[in-house]
Amino acid sequence: MSNVHERLRRLLFLVPYVSKHPGVTVEALAKALNISREDLLEELDLLTCVGRPPFNPDDYIDIYVDNDRVYVDLDQRLFAPPRLTAGEAAALAAAAELLRPATGDALQSALTKLEGIIPPAARERFRDMYRKIDASADAPPALGPLTRAILERLEVTFGYASPGRPAEPRRVRPYELLSHRGQWYLQGFCHTRQDARLFRLDRMEDLAVTTTAFLPPPDARADVPNPARGASEASVRVRFTPTAAPYVKERFGQDARPLADGGVEVRVAGDSERWLTQWVLSFGGEAEVLEPASARAAVARAVHASIGS
Repeated sequence: MSNVHERLRRLLFLVPYVSKHPGVTVEALAKALNISREDLLEELDLLTCVGRPPFNPDDYIDIYVDNDRVYVDLDQRLFAPPRLTAGEAAALAAAAELLRPATGDALQSALTKLEGIIPPAARERFRDMYRKIDASADAPPALGPLTRAILERLEVTFGYASPGRPAEPRRVRPYELLSHRGQWYLQGFCHTRQDARLFRLDRMEDLAVTTTAFLPPPDARADVPNPARGASEASVRVRFTPTAAPYVKERFGQDARPLADGGVEVRVAGDSERWLTQWVLSFGGEAEVLEPASARAAVARAVHASIGS
């Protein structure tokens, strides 16, 4: 039995080791395992027969020897599980909470697993931070049925109220859901308007998923507006460090003003305090509100609330 355990230990060691050291020589790998070259090549042959269901060609570990060096292209996630800090886990839990109406019991199962991979010493800190998360306002009840309709490619009907107008019936092919500046939107083809439209979920009523199937076009992607466009004099000025600058430049384009230290500065509309504070805090200290003072104070209050001070 001990030989079986020893061989299993070697096999479990091989894939993550080669993933971390691509191109390791056969000789060096055999020495690390304290086995002969012939035994190592036999173990590598065995690993090519290991895979995961449903065992399609791409489901097997692709480990091979080329010019006496060992490589692995498909490791099938056979490496050490992630180790998260309490803060990293709380950030994942906060993101998951936004999807609660669409996940059902699966969310609680995922959160339990998430807590399980946190070092024991940090779990109490994670629970304390998680209890402070309140994302209920960002998760409209329509999120669940719309997610199902998108996945199953079924048309939906609902009443939609535009500003200053009573609700009118709509029949829509739902393509994509997105969260932008604190609001959830549905992008899809509207039969009433015979065109692609973006609908706010909080303006829908009497949502129903039909049995009428459809095929979405290949380019069915929502055009997310640049939050810097249309910013008025009441906008908020935000500075980003050089670490966050590449992402901000990609997101804001020429609206991101370069700074001498390698960072960037942008102006965004400040009409939603909740969105602004969540957005700034999501950069984890790499963003700072410069003005106005009311926006700086709002972010400061959110920081103090999150750490319980």
